[in-house]
Amino acid sequence: MTASITDPSKAKSLSSAVTVSALAAGQTLAFTGYSSTTDIVGGGSLVLQRGDWSSGSFVANSSLASTNLTVTETDTLASLRDKINALNYGVTASIIGAGDDTFNLVLKSGEGKENALRITATESPSGSGLSSIDNSTTNSSKQKIAGADASLVVDGMTLTRSSNIITDLFEGYTVNLVSTTSSTANLTSSVDINSATTNLESLVTAINSLKTILNTKTFSGDSSTEKGELADDPVIESLKNQIDTLTTSALSGFGSSNVYLSNLGVRTERSGLLTLNTTVLENTLKNNPSSFDAIFNSMYSAESSLLSVSGGTNSSPKPGTYAFAMTAYISGAFTGLASNDTTPGVTSSNNTIQVTVDGVTSGTVTVPAAEYSSESALATAIQTAINADSTLSTSGKSVVVTHSNGSYSITSGSTGSSTSVVIDAIGSNLNGFLKMSGAADADALVTSQSGTASSALSLATSLNDSVGKRISITSAGGNESGYTFTVVGTDLSGNDQTEVITGPAASATVFGSKTFKTISSITPSSNSSGAITIGTTGAGITTSGVTGSATLDSVAMSADISNNIFTSTSGNAAGLKVKYSGLGASGSVYYGQSLLDKLTSYITTSLNNSGSGSVENRITTLNSELTKQNDLLSELDTRFESTRSRYMQQFGAMESAVTSLKSTGEYLTNLFESMNNND
Repeated sequence: MTASITDPSKAKSLSSAVTVSALAAGQTLAFTGYSSTTDIVGGGSLVLQRGDWSSGSFVANSSLASTNLTVTETDTLASLRDKINALNYGVTASIIGAGDDTFNLVLKSGEGKENALRITATESPSGSGLSSIDNSTTNSSKQKIAGADASLVVDGMTLTRSSNIITDLFEGYTVNLVSTTSSTANLTSSVDINSATTNLESLVTAINSLKTILNTKTFSGDSSTEKGELADDPVIESLKNQIDTLTTSALSGFGSSNVYLSNLGVRTERSGLLTLNTTVLENTLKNNPSSFDAIFNSMYSAESSLLSVSGGTNSSPKPGTYAFAMTAYISGAFTGLASNDTTPGVTSSNNTIQVTVDGVTSGTVTVPAAEYSSESALATAIQTAINADSTLSTSGKSVVVTHSNGSYSITSGSTGSSTSVVIDAIGSNLNGFLKMSGAADADALVTSQSGTASSALSLATSLNDSVGKRISITSAGGNESGYTFTVVGTDLSGNDQTEVITGPAASATVFGSKTFKTISSITPSSNSSGAITIGTTGAGITTSGVTGSATLDSVAMSADISNNIFTSTSGNAAGLKVKYSGLGASGSVYYGQSLLDKLTSYITTSLNNSGSGSVENRITTLNSELTKQNDLLSELDTRFESTRSRYMQQFGAMESAVTSLKSTGEYLTNLFESMNNND
C-alpha cells in the first residue's frame, strides 16, 4: 500500500491505521468450446451491460448505460474480440488457447463489483449460434473470477471502494492498494523539512548570485573602485528593482491569506541579499506546510470540496482570490408533502412506483418490503430500486432520493433545463410515507360518467385554485391505459395550458405533472368505461431544471453545461475554469503563482530571444548604436584619408614652388652680385 500527494494544497500530515482485507477485482468471463480463432460465432446482436452479480442475480449499474454490438453472420471469434475491444466499454476481450485444441473468448471488466458484465445475445437468424456468448441467466457457468470491491479498515472504520486506486480516502492523497495485509499497517506522511530547507537554500543562493552580478555590473564607482560596465543603464536597473520587488511582495492565491518570504524565514538584508532562518522555516512547515507551495508550486484550488479549478490554454489568469457563485443550476425534481414517519414500514403490497426521468418512463419499480430504520434509509432503498430499472439505466438516466426538511424528494441525476421528474403511478402503501400524491379524487371534477371519443366530459365541479392542482385519474374497473385524456385550462399565471395524460389500468390511478389553476375541459381519446373519477391532488411539487449560470467576482462566466464547467472570459481571471460536482457549490477559488515561476517568467520574458524582452531589446538597441558608431568611424576614416591625400598634394606643390622660388632667388642674388662687381 502506497500513498502519493496529488493536491499539495489539500494534503496534510497523515497518520492512520489501515488494514486491507480484500483487493478490488474485475470480473472474468470465459466462453469456451471454439476449435479455431476463425470459427464463425453467429449473427445477431449483443447487449453489454455493467452491474452487480454478487447477489446471484444481476443488478444494473445505474450510472453506466448499456451498449449494443451488431454481429454479422461472417464474424469470427477473432473479429468479435476486436469489435468488443473497439467499443471502449471498459471490457477487455482476448482469446486464450485451452491446450486441448480449443479456444476461449475471455472478457475482463474493470475493477469493482458493480462493473461486472451481463451479455444478452439475440440471434438473427434464429439458431445462428450467437447465444453461446450469453450470461444473462447463467452467469455462474461463465464466470471464472467475480467482480469485487476493495475492503479495508481505516482507523476502525470498515470501508469499500470499487478500485484499488483510491482518490477520496484522504484529502489531497491517492492511495494505491497493492496487496492485502495480515495486520494493521500505519500509513503516515509528513513534510520533509530537510528537503524543503535544502531546496529553499538553493533558491536563495541562486537569487543572491544573480543579485551580486547585477550589483557589480551596475556599481556607480568610487575613489577606489571603477564604475561598472552597466552603471546607469535603465533597463538593468529596472531588472534589479523588479527582482527585489518579487522577493519582497506578497504571494497571493494560496488560500485566504497571502504568503511572504519572511513567513518562511527568508529575510532581505541591507545589502539587498537574502538570508534564510531555518528555525522560522521549520516552525512554519510544522504549522502550515501548504505555505511552502507558494515558493515552488503554482496551483489552482478552491474553498469548497465540490469545486475544482484549472487554467485555460490561451490565457493566464492573474494570481489571487476570486469569489465564485453558482446562481442557478438546478435539476428537475419532484417533492412530496410533509412526511415524518421515523421508522417507515413498507409492506409487500402497494409498494410500487413508476417515474418519468428526463422524458424516459421507467417500468413498475418495486421497493423492498421492510421496516426501515429512518426516512433516509427508505430514501436510499427507493433510489436503489429506481436506478436499477433497466429502461432508465439503458438510457443513462438516474435519480437521487432524499428526505430533508420533512419531505421526500426525487431529483434527476442530470442537470440543466431539460431535466425533470414526474410521478406516473405510486402504490398506496408507499405513498403513505412519500406523500407524493394526495387523494386521487380530491375535488371530484368528473365522477363515474361514460365518455365519448373527442367529446368533453361533463365537469361536476369547477376548479379555481390559487396554489394550483395536478390532475388525478382513477379507474374503478375498466382498463383505460390505451386511452388519453386531454385536459385544458390555465396555469397559475393565467396562461392557457394543455396536458395529455395516459389513462390508468383497471383499479389504478395516474397523475398529471402540470399544475392547473382552472380546468375548462377534459376530453378522452376514445369511449371511456364510465367507471372513472377525475379529480385533483395538491400533493407533490414538480421543479423543472434550470440552465446553469455562475459568476466570478460578480462577472458572468461562460457555461459548458454538458461538462459542468464555467469559464471566466475577461478581466484578471480570464482563462480560469471552475468545475462543480454538486449543486449550490460556491465559495472562494484561488490561483497562486509560485515565486519560482514568477522569477522564471520574468527572467524568460526579459531575455526573450524573439526581441520582446526588455534586456533583449536593450541589446538590440546597443548593437544598433554600435553599428552607427562603426559606420561613423568608417566615414571619418574615409574623410581623413581624402583630406590627408589633398594635403599631401598641396604640400608637394608647395614644396615644388618653394624650390623654384629658391632657385629664382639664387639667380637674382647672383645677378645682383655680378652687376655690383661690374660697377
